[in-house]
Amino acid sequence: MEILLAVERLGGRLEPAGDNLRALLPADCSPELKAAIRQHKSDILDLFQARTDNLPPDCAPWLHVARHILTGEFDGADSSTIESLTIGFRGIRHSLCQQALIRLNARRATQ
Repeated sequence: MEILLAVERLGGRLEPAGDNLRALLPADCSPELKAAIRQHKSDILDLFQARTDNLPPDCAPWLHVARHILTGEFDGADSSTIESLTIGFRGIRHSLCQQALIRLNARRATQ
């Protein structure tokens, strides 16, 4: 959110373009801000997705975690991590988060 606000203060704009981020930046945009945009691209895209899906901004990071779960990156997680993630996803009514919750529940059943 801080990056989006910094870009707006400069008169620039960031917008999602599929899996990419379109940056319309003024010529005097600092290299540090450009680096921050590149470094946090997925977080910024998640924030846009959360806005589009009418989720509160604090739910945006969960979309990122859900993608990692669905690609199997949490398959080796211990039971307490799986339980914590399950609790976190229960209150988020988003299809990506619900799919991750199903995968977590299946993982819990095999432990």
